[in-house]
Amino acid sequence: MINHLKEVWPNLVISGGFAAVCGGLSYLLKVEEGKPFKFSEMLLHTLISGVCGLVSYIALHHLAGFDPDVCGAFSGIAGWMGTRLLRVIELRVRKKIEGV
Repeated sequence: MINHLKEVWPNLVISGGFAAVCGGLSYLLKVEEGKPFKFSEMLLHTLISGVCGLVSYIALHHLAGFDPDVCGAFSGIAGWMGTRLLRVIELRVRKKIEGV
């Protein structure tokens, strides 16, 4: 497993970084739309987006067998919508739990 990580770590770093940048840009767009800027919130948004991008990369590459370049592109998309998608999933799960 360690040897495998030595081979793929550049792709993971690039994809996670790309997702984090996309997440930061997504947050700045919200600020542009009128939301007040908070550095701590931007940092959290950026980190969550980076993790979403890494999960996306790993899932697409190892489970679906996509090319690393395609996985990197989807990592950026996952970073852009990372916190929003997680919030939607959270709300749906809460609604189902409360409905039970």
